[in-house]
Amino acid sequence: MIRDLSGSQLIARDYRRLSDAKGGTSLARQGAGNSVSAAENGWILGAPYEDDGLSASRYARKTRDDFESLVADLRTGPTGRTSDFAADILILWESSRGSRKVGEWVSFIELCEEKQVRIWVTTHERLYDPRNGRDRKSLLEDAVDSEYESYKTHVRVTGTTAFEARRGRPHGKAPDGLMPVYDPKTGDLETWVEDPQRSGPVKELFELLEKGHTLAALEERFDAAGYLNRSGRPYSREHLRIMALRYAYAGLREHRGEVYDGIWDGIVPVTRFWNVRRILTAPSRRTSRGGRAAHELTVALWCGTCGRLCQVSLTRRQRSRRPVYRCTRGCVSIQKQAVDDYIIGTPDEPGALMVYLARKDVYRLLAAPDVDGAEVREVQARLAQERAELEEMEKATARTLAEVEILGRSLTEKRTGVRRLEQREQELTLPPAVLPFIDPDTDVWTTWEMSPVSARRDMVRAVLSERGLGTVYIHPALRNGPNQPPVDDRLEFRNTPSSAAPEETDAGTE
Repeated sequence: MIRDLSGSQLIARDYRRLSDAKGGTSLARQGAGNSVSAAENGWILGAPYEDDGLSASRYARKTRDDFESLVADLRTGPTGRTSDFAADILILWESSRGSRKVGEWVSFIELCEEKQVRIWVTTHERLYDPRNGRDRKSLLEDAVDSEYESYKTHVRVTGTTAFEARRGRPHGKAPDGLMPVYDPKTGDLETWVEDPQRSGPVKELFELLEKGHTLAALEERFDAAGYLNRSGRPYSREHLRIMALRYAYAGLREHRGEVYDGIWDGIVPVTRFWNVRRILTAPSRRTSRGGRAAHELTVALWCGTCGRLCQVSLTRRQRSRRPVYRCTRGCVSIQKQAVDDYIIGTPDEPGALMVYLARKDVYRLLAAPDVDGAEVREVQARLAQERAELEEMEKATARTLAEVEILGRSLTEKRTGVRRLEQREQELTLPPAVLPFIDPDTDVWTTWEMSPVSARRDMVRAVLSERGLGTVYIHPALRNGPNQPPVDDRLEFRNTPSSAAPEETDAGTE
């Protein structure tokens, strides 16, 4: 039995920590062992400090709340018993339960020395006094050994994680919409499968984002539909964005920037995933008024005088209060309806934008000339090969009926393959927002009317640019009064880069 110099009974408190439920000593077992030590030594055992599932190594990412409370309690008084710690002895199951970081452990030992708190290590069956040089040395040596062990564990785990990623193995908690499948014998994670009760909102999210809906609009839509996340709360736009960027939904495994095919089946088509990712990560992407965009052309009309974007406003000089496009400096203003009629038009009289989108060669005109990606190069190389082979097959002649049938099937398969590659090349080289508008099976006006304003704006931004129809600049009217020049005299479509890029402002984001 260990007592203080006056012979009075000592008070002890224990700190328990478990970083891995599979490979560590449970908190209950630590507590039981610490209690036995306190009873054998005749100590009064106070309330424990506990951190469950939290590492103490230098590679830990989470804060150990009760360890921080222990340190804070020790600092409140002149000695351990008179501080909020209210004890003479700290009991640890093993010295690594305190910390696997040498610097942190040294500071903690110095704090215990200052507060006259001794440390009992249950697995050692020994009481250490930080004021004793030999005891202090033993505690520090344990810290060095523990830190080295944690380093070896870290190297082993990270190496295993990278290896498992290359194999396409799932890792961590299954994202919402997927659920884990465990080996019934070992309990190890085998794969992920679709969770039919949770996957609906995920699929809808990707489908609507690909169509051009904004995250803000989807936040309202999901809230109105009563969709709740796994915490039982409505989805926020930030949460929806994180979900839409998760590779796992497309059956892909990502690790440190490298993407591998996963062993599980995705619940979202891979092409749709990449389209959505391109939309959300596009440098030109801007959020605006909570996603409630009202005018399509304000993202693509520039002032020919100052180079700023033009916004919609109402002129006070006109009794009819007709809206106009006006730059933020007031250099130019022009009737909105006249510009809309000229650029967008109507189904009976389509404007320049719609006529352009209806062209058969619109894909060639819009395809990015400077796209340089590994997948694009691979698709284009395969497409060139397939086209060459198709031309050779079309020149071939058959001598018998059987050869005719074989050649006919081969030509059909080859043409189908070429069309698929052409479609994939379009998906990789065209802005995702443009693809629905140039679908040969869909009328341009039908797509326009069915698309949300946000999708129309994305398409307008892509087409009314140097890459497409041309960047549109509005020039001042040569004269004032009712007899204004026609709108096409004041609009300039620039297809070549100007000497200075247009200055973007918040004006075009409404």
